[in-house]
Amino acid sequence: MKLHTCLWNDVQAFHFDDVDFDLLRRAIPGLTVVVHANESSLLEQAANVEAVLTWNFKAAWYQQFTRLKWIMTPAAGKDWVEPDPSGNVKIVHGTFHGKLLSESLLSALLFMNHQMPKMLDNFQQHGWNRDIQSQSTLLSDQTVMIIGFGHIGQSCAKVLGLLGTRVIGISRSATPVSFGAEVYGLEVLTDHLPEADHVVLLLPGGEETDRFMNKTRLAMCKKGAYLYNFGRGNALYSKDLIASWEHLGGAFLDVTDEEPLPVSSALWALKNLMITPHSSCIYKSYKEAFLKETLNYLR
Repeated sequence: MKLHTCLWNDVQAFHFDDVDFDLLRRAIPGLTVVVHANESSLLEQAANVEAVLTWNFKAAWYQQFTRLKWIMTPAAGKDWVEPDPSGNVKIVHGTFHGKLLSESLLSALLFMNHQMPKMLDNFQQHGWNRDIQSQSTLLSDQTVMIIGFGHIGQSCAKVLGLLGTRVIGISRSATPVSFGAEVYGLEVLTDHLPEADHVVLLLPGGEETDRFMNKTRLAMCKKGAYLYNFGRGNALYSKDLIASWEHLGGAFLDVTDEEPLPVSSALWALKNLMITPHSSCIYKSYKEAFLKETLNYLR
């Protein structure tokens, strides 16, 4: 079997070199992995490609890939690999992100919950104020709402459940889970928003989620609640967050409505806010996790 790959990325943890695919070569004798350094190289061999691992694939390309049967991408979201207009090519998305993101979310929850932004300010001022954290409540005594309760959200919920935290999952299907989390449909979101001490957005991109967490929904949150966005930036507009800032306790954003976030953005000036550069799944183990998933699929 011949497997074509085009997994170039400017983020080191997401960039695959030829040596990375030795894991597949050792496990499957006879497997040939063709590594393309760029999209042009892949397109030149389009007529011969049956299977491809890639970050990006445009709908207009399918007509050139007459033998293509399936595409596998590390991405959990559907932002970069466009579907086959004819519906003949299967697209397989990475499902390994839950373990990575659950650890990132847990660190963000603990960071905000224990007043670490204020503690960092205290540190930078060489202060010794021991009262900053005096009103902190244990995460195990609080409620975390996860909006977008797919496999990633459920992985996060399982980790939080180990702490004894009450978890509310919001999804379109409202499918019950076997572990200790309450799951509700979108139609009752506003009924439960006031119950959450922490509101986590794990929504995909697209028109359906555009400006999902608007000023109206932000106002329904509990006074002093913390907001987190680890899904896509379009779900929360900067101007809506800024307008609601006095109502919230703070926010942790791994994604923003404009990326990279401009230096001129008013978000940078907000107190009790932490912004990371869309890096919640950047771990050393990222490539290995994807290749192991690819190996299972090949088998």
